[in-house]
Amino acid sequence: MLSATASLGLVLLWDVDSGLSEIDKFLYSTDEPVKAGALLACGIVNSGVKNDCDPALAILSEYVSHKEVLLRTGAIMGLGLAYAGSAREDIIDLLLPVLSDERASMQCIGIARSEER
Repeated sequence: MLSATASLGLVLLWDVDSGLSEIDKFLYSTDEPVKAGALLACGIVNSGVKNDCDPALAILSEYVSHKEVLLRTGAIMGLGLAYAGSAREDIIDLLLPVLSDERASMQCIGIARSEER
C-alpha cells in the first residue's frame, strides 16, 4: 500500500495545489504504510517546485522525528525528493538531529545521511 499511495505523487507531479488535496486524505489513515506512502507522495509532488508556502516542509517536518520508523523514513525520503539539489540549510538542520538520535533506526540514519549530501 505504501507504493500505491506514493505513486499518487507521480500521477500528480508538479500540481502542488490539487495534488496535495488528493494526497491529504491519506495522511489521516490509520494504516502506517498508507500514511508513509502519502508522505513520500508529498515529496514527489513538490519535487523541483519552488513555492513560497513550502507545503512539503510544513507537512513532512512533523514526521521527521516521529516514533514510527516507517513514517520517519517516508518523511525523510519525501524531503530528499522535494528539496534535492536545493542546498537549503533549513532542510539540513532538520535532518541533522536524526543522525544523533539514539532511538533512530539505522535505516533512518542512513537515509538522513544520504539526503544531507
